[in-house]
Amino acid sequence: MFSFSTVTLFATLALSAVTSALPLASRDLPLPALDSLPVGGVVTTVSGVTGDLPLVGSVLSGVGRRADASTSLAAILTNAQSQLAPVLAEFHFATKQNATVDALTAPVNEVKAILTATIASVKNLAGLPVETILADVDGVATITVDGLATIVADLLVVVFDALGAVLAIVDSAVLPLVITLLASVGALVGELLAAVLALVGSVLTGLLAAIVPLLSTIIPFVEYLNVAEILSLIGA
Repeated sequence: MFSFSTVTLFATLALSAVTSALPLASRDLPLPALDSLPVGGVVTTVSGVTGDLPLVGSVLSGVGRRADASTSLAAILTNAQSQLAPVLAEFHFATKQNATVDALTAPVNEVKAILTATIASVKNLAGLPVETILADVDGVATITVDGLATIVADLLVVVFDALGAVLAIVDSAVLPLVITLLASVGALVGELLAAVLALVGSVLTGLLAAIVPLLSTIIPFVEYLNVAEILSLIGA
């Protein structure tokens, strides 16, 4: 498992803990087929809030929070990203020497476990009132198409940015095995996207159309890993 820095800040009422991963520096990819792929991104997560309030970008007080916020789609996806971020940060610190199947298997399995649990949570929302499913992250309003599209796209981008970081430096001798390992993560991301669209696509019309432009930087990685479900959904 790759090392990474974690800085924990404790303040009054134990409100927050922030973990940030450095952005992936520009690198020359080892294979001609990958030479033009964009590799980069900043992984940032905010978590550790008292109770089960999921957050994006800042710590919220929870004042006026609806009781259904913790079961909304936006909250589930945001919570998933906050869980994924510190694990995915390890991929950004991979080197050619340690980007092997043996070293990658543990963090990959952790990412897959989070994604699998998130897929189950999304599917479990089926049958709940629409206002519950579509509550925004802090539960004070109904989320918009653009708001949910951003949350969905951010999750996909943070995952594929991390996978791309590994593809950028992996030794060609182990590349086929590493691709198979990383593609298993991509397949779960595709399943998650499909579950989201199946749940709310007919209610939030235009959701997929709003998501697709936000994925432009990661499409090369999706194509390289041949993540069929995502490619099919976005029409690539």
